[in-house]
Amino acid sequence: MRIGIDLDGTVTDPRSCFIYMNESLGYSIDYHRATEYELHTYTTMEQHEFWKFMIEEGHEEAIYRRSLPHSDVLEVLWKLKDEHHLHYVTARSEAVRPVTEEWITSHRLPLDSLVMTGSHDKINVVKDLSLELFMEDRYENAISIHEETSIPVLLFDAPYNRKTLPEGVTRISTWREAHHQIAHIEKQMILNQR
Repeated sequence: MRIGIDLDGTVTDPRSCFIYMNESLGYSIDYHRATEYELHTYTTMEQHEFWKFMIEEGHEEAIYRRSLPHSDVLEVLWKLKDEHHLHYVTARSEAVRPVTEEWITSHRLPLDSLVMTGSHDKINVVKDLSLELFMEDRYENAISIHEETSIPVLLFDAPYNRKTLPEGVTRISTWREAHHQIAHIEKQMILNQR
């Protein structure tokens, strides 16, 4: 199976960005009450000025460099790599490819490809790579990917994505649960082909 995997909040621990903003930028965001995905909503800045500040001051790269891996991600991804093609599809821009590749390498994660979209729109990449399953933490991405492609999506639970899910988008909490769900989805695909 060809699997698309988001990076931030999916491969990385979703608390990583909030920890960085609290420690390095002086905020006091309670992750467990963080109901918004977009980081600028926790500041007084508009989205464009927030990201201009983050990029110009080197905070964007610092967040990515200091991000923590999600629990059990290393073990599960290597198990998945034995049977599936893994494609990281991230909204990060090409400008941060070096720090992204360095992070993947330093955490010894398997990789078939790394696509940097530079935006949250991942639909064309999903279609171009003929992905059969996607893993994501951003609610809007999970819904649009499923609606536009009909592939199953696993949504990693976070306080900012706790909304009603349509059939075909499954909420999960751990990478072990992801592994179990992928095996189940693969089994269903095989049965449907008969």
